[in-house]
This record gives sequence, C-alpha cells and structure tokens, in this order.
Amino acid sequence: MDLPTGLKNLEQALDLGGAYLDESVRAQARDVLNRARQRGLIGTERTVVALAGATGSGKSSLLNAIVGQEVAGVAATRPATRAPLGVSGHHASDVLDWLGVRERKVLLQLAPDTTANLVLVDLPDIDSTADTHRVQAERIIARADVVIWVLDPQKYADAVVHEDFLAAMSEYHSSLLIVINQVDRLGAGDEEAIVADLGRILVTEGVSADIVAASALTGRGIEEIRGALVEIAAGKRAAAEKLAADVRTAGAALTENLIDQGGYPRDLTDIAGVDELVSGLARAGGLSSAAREAAGHYRRAARRATAWPPLRGRGRRALPGGRNGSGADIMRSSAAGVTSHSAATTDTGARPYVAGSVAAVASSGAVENTRVTLAEFTTQVTRFLPRSWRGAVRDESSRQAARLADNIARIIARESQAWHRPRWWGCAAALQWLAFAALMLGTLGLAAGIITEVGGVTLPLGLRRASLICLVAGSVCGVVVSMSARAARTHGAQRLQRQVTTRARAAIETEVRENVLVPFRTEMERYRDFARAVASLMRVSA
Repeated sequence: MDLPTGLKNLEQALDLGGAYLDESVRAQARDVLNRARQRGLIGTERTVVALAGATGSGKSSLLNAIVGQEVAGVAATRPATRAPLGVSGHHASDVLDWLGVRERKVLLQLAPDTTANLVLVDLPDIDSTADTHRVQAERIIARADVVIWVLDPQKYADAVVHEDFLAAMSEYHSSLLIVINQVDRLGAGDEEAIVADLGRILVTEGVSADIVAASALTGRGIEEIRGALVEIAAGKRAAAEKLAADVRTAGAALTENLIDQGGYPRDLTDIAGVDELVSGLARAGGLSSAAREAAGHYRRAARRATAWPPLRGRGRRALPGGRNGSGADIMRSSAAGVTSHSAATTDTGARPYVAGSVAAVASSGAVENTRVTLAEFTTQVTRFLPRSWRGAVRDESSRQAARLADNIARIIARESQAWHRPRWWGCAAALQWLAFAALMLGTLGLAAGIITEVGGVTLPLGLRRASLICLVAGSVCGVVVSMSARAARTHGAQRLQRQVTTRARAAIETEVRENVLVPFRTEMERYRDFARAVASLMRVSA
C-alpha cells in the first residue's frame, strides 16, 4: 500500500474509532498525520539526518569527521552540545525552522550533487540533566528522515537508548544506522564481541539496522558512513520511507491498543442471536399472558353469542359494555371508561397489553425487563469489540430500552385486539334461538294439553304429537349446538392464542431488525471499517 493511501487510512481509523482509543495512542497517530502534512508543505527532496546518542558517545566528533572539518564544538565538560546544530551544503531554512534548529552552518563540502540534499543535525544528549535537551532531541528524532545512533562502546546497552528509543523503532530499518564510536579505545577482540552482542540485543528488540564500528579519531568507518549517506541522499526516498515507517508504527500501536481492550479485527456485521432476542423481548413485554388473555376474551364473547340463551352470562365475567363483539369492540368499551380488564402478571413481572387495556404504554417492569434483555444481547454481540467501544454501544442500547418497550407494548396490544366476530357465531346463535323457540313451543303445547285435559277438554292428537316433537327436537338441537359451539369456542380460542403469538413475534422481529439491529449493524460496520483500516497500516510502504 502506498504512503498517501496509508495516511488516508490512518485518518479514517482515527475518525471511526479515535474516541475509543487511549489518549496517548490517539495523540501518536495525530502527530504522524500532522508531521506528514507539514513535511509535505516543505517538500521531501532534502534528507534530514540526525545524530543522536547519550552523553559521551562522541556525536559532535563524529559529525566533524563526516563533514571533514570542525563544525560542532567538542569539550571535556558535559553536555558538549547544548543546542541542536544544523549543517547543510545549501541554505535549508524552511526545513531547519520546522525542526526547531536555530544554530546552522552551510558547508561547501556538502554542496556537490551527491550530498547537496543532506541536512545533518547534531542533537543534544538524550540523557542530559537538562530536560529541554531531551525534549529537543525527541522532537527532532521524530521528524528526521534518518537517525544515526551513536553509541559509546562502554555503554552500548544503555537502557535509556534501548528502552526509550530503539525498542520503538522496529519499523525503521531503512531510516536507522547504528554507529559504535570510539572503537580505537577497545582492546583486541573486544570490537567484534561488542558488535555481536549489540546485534543480539537489537534482534531481541525487533530492530533491524546496519551496525558500523567507527572512530572519529582514527577515521575508522567514516567512509562507510559517508557512503551510506550518499546512497540515502541519491535515493531521495528517505522522507517517504520514514513517514511510511511512522504510519506502520502508529498502526502497530492502534492494533496493540485494540487488542489490549479485548477487541479483535474481524467481520462483525453478521449478528447472531436475533431469535433469542425476539423471544426475550416477547417475554419482557408479556406476550404469552397477553395471548392467553386474548383467548379468554374470545371464549367469553363466543359463549355470550353461542351458548344456550338462558345460560348466557351465568357463571362468567361479563364483557365490557355488555358487548358480544370483537377484540376491537372490547378495546373501545374499555377506552370509553366502561370498564378495564386487569391483565394477569407475567412470569417476568410485566403487565400484558391485551384487548381491554386502556393504554399501550410499557410499565416500569416491562421497561426494566427489556433493558436487561437488550443488555444480554448487546454483551453477546459486542464481545469482540474493544471495551470502550463495547461500553458506548451498551449505553446506547440501554437508552433505547424504554422506547422499544413501548413499541412492543403497542404491538402486543394491537395484535391482541386484531380479531373479529366469526360468522359461525351468528349461525350458532340462530340455531340456539330456533332450538330454544322449539323447546318453548313444545313445552307450552304440552302444558296446554295437560291443563285442558284437567278441564275435560282433550287437544287433538296431532297437536300433542307436534308439541312433543318440538320439545324433543328443541332439546336435542340445543344440546348438540351447545356442545359443538363449546368445542368450536375452545378451538377458536386456541387458534387465536397461536395467531396473536405468531403475529406479535413477527412484528417484534420487524421492530428489532429495523430499530435495534440497524444501529447495531451500523456500529459493527463502523468497527469493521476501523479494524480493516488499522490492519492495512502495517502494509504501508514508500
């Protein structure tokens, strides 16, 4: 991946997930973007080479040896370098201003084409007792294209150098040169052992860099360093390679921060557990009790419409307004203030919303149960997100609980009322009234026959037989119709209960997919894009 794309992806990663990153990691990434913009404004044609090291490493002496004359002061007292010094073959005010280097020297020796683009900077000691010296050194090291680390052979394993600087430069193999200076002070065989041990230390730190044994006093290794600088200057890619390494380092820090918070870079847009969420929300809203209550209303209304006329309403609770109609009729009667059914409490403590409820607004128990159900689902779905990101999604989910509970309450109320008076009720009622009329007619006929018989008047045989037939037929028909109606009522109530449950679950699932999963999926896609952008940073090159 090229550098411009890498910088774009780094900016995208910060835009998508910067709020969920540790402040230090976010600041590091922002600093990389700022350096890239600033370096782009002043150009990347020139190559900034910084000489860094601890007290007594001989940075200034090495710089003098490289350029062939004494440009940096050398003193027995420490620190010898109190302010950064810039040396170049041409004026480089814009670059040195950006670096914050005030002391500058222009040398004709560096003017030839091979080194004309070099800007050498001698840094203050990184372990100086003056805090400003370290701050200056750190700032320039971060902005330099190449860093030559100058090490004292007696302190080449200095913890300050390795732990504070080199260990963090694993991505800077093309922007790093290690020089063991003052090798003229070493005994026979020591140089080879020190170079080997330093190489081993760098490997354990994950750092890949050339190691040059040099002596500013004898000139040992100076030509090798000059050759490396000439090659770097000729390539004119050091600035881009350093920025690419900066982007990779920022990407590594983002990845480490992501993993430290329990996040994993994976595709999370496929959200599982929706069926369990719908079931949990249905329980929280009291759907099962609402469906049973709707079935109970159906049975009571059906009995009033189809039972044996003299027995209608006996032993049963009267319906609202004395109506025999549909769930909507019952709801209208209740809403008019005629009566209000007290629905049974569910196993979760939520009050179901069925035909007869005055208002479909979730109770506090339903809201709390919905919040708990959403929290469990959120925990499951966001388990691969970083902790801070996970917490933000969980907070947003909790804020949705009351609105979702009200929507589910309205769904359950609507579906509980969505039934109408079946046609068979009218047929059964007509048959019941016909049977009752026949029974009454037969009873009256037989009673009249008995009364007239006592008075000495005998009714015609045909009339007595007709009365008996009406009595028997009315009784039998009434029993048959009542039994059939009772079976039909039970079947209809059970079917209504299933329908209410099925329709309400489908509506709740639609609500979940449109108003719950969409925000979740949006956040998952946001995290996916963030994770992909972060992963791509490790592939950036100049």
